[in-house]
Amino acid sequence: MSGSRTSAGSTETVAIDSIVAVTTHARRVPARERARFAAALRRDLPDGVLVLETCHRVEAYGATAGAAARLAEAVPLPAGGEILAGPLAVGHAVRVVVGRDSVVLGEDQIVHQVRTSLEAARAARTLDPTLERLFAIALHAGRRARSFRQGASRSLADVALARIEDRGGPVRGRPLLVVGAGPMGRLAARAAVAAGAVVHVANRSADGALALAAASAGHVEPFDPGADLDRFAGVIVALGGPWPIGPATIDALGGGVVVVVDLSVPAAVPAAAAAALGARLVTADDLARAGDDPGTTAPSDVAPEDPARAARLEALVTRATEDYLAWLAGRAGRTAAEALVRHADLEREAELAALWQRLPDLQPDARAAIEGMSRHLADRLLRRPLERLGRDADGRDGRVVRDLFSL
Repeated sequence: MSGSRTSAGSTETVAIDSIVAVTTHARRVPARERARFAAALRRDLPDGVLVLETCHRVEAYGATAGAAARLAEAVPLPAGGEILAGPLAVGHAVRVVVGRDSVVLGEDQIVHQVRTSLEAARAARTLDPTLERLFAIALHAGRRARSFRQGASRSLADVALARIEDRGGPVRGRPLLVVGAGPMGRLAARAAVAAGAVVHVANRSADGALALAAASAGHVEPFDPGADLDRFAGVIVALGGPWPIGPATIDALGGGVVVVVDLSVPAAVPAAAAAALGARLVTADDLARAGDDPGTTAPSDVAPEDPARAARLEALVTRATEDYLAWLAGRAGRTAAEALVRHADLEREAELAALWQRLPDLQPDARAAIEGMSRHLADRLLRRPLERLGRDADGRDGRVVRDLFSL
């Protein structure tokens, strides 16, 4: 089984094998384009395609060449997106789940996001068994990858806090504003507490803000904070929608020195505030691209990565990919074997039916003996082909059998 790769806009032909992954990532595709791609997938998703959405990626996986072709026709791939096929697609899926493709090496959040996508597909009864097996192996590798970690787990919120400290100094003993009380907001508050900051929480729901502030031994702020934002060491925004702030807050952001990290995807900070902040606004996409572009400095928290752990993760990705490809090849051989046995049984039964018509007076004992002999003969003739298919590592024997017997 071979793999191939192409980028959107390329004229290179994509040889789509049994598994295909259509990927858009923040390193190459802006958040707005990823959001459009995700909306198109939700609107025109072909059967048997699994969609995975995270802060930095929108991906679709198909298990057959037909699914990939239907996906390509239904949903245009934005510039910077990629199509991976065969082992490249399998390896990419595993690499995503183990956290090797994440801003934070081996992050925990991706495992939860993959499980959520799988559960949604199962509930909708659209999950292809071939993809289910792929992500079962990938999740097993993801759990193994977590055992490699030493110390506390880290998240994108830790990277956001590191960026604030890189630009504005340590946050210990200083107030830090977290906007949003959802999962990422909670991670941001946890990172701030660990760094010794005094957490202040602003949220659409007052109850959510109160709960997170209480859990963080912090304080509640208005959702639209107003003119005194410069008292904060930094602001981390983690919302599932826009941050509706008025002119006073926008003016305070533009006239101050506070650094704002917007982890929301799509970005929650309004365009007027983004323009006022200029380089003091860091988006989730900026964190994903850190270190990729010349002249871009990655936060000290994530560069350089732990080379020993990275090597172990790469070895884990390789093993899991090989395990899945071996299963896939064996599955193809088993399918061909089952089809060959069904074909032989149908042919044998058709010949016996014709014989019973020619010999209507044949005694039951004789019929039973002939039927037993025909079954035994078929088993003997099929024994070696079936053994060969059982060792069919690359699927070639299965294809030959299908061609010979028109299966």
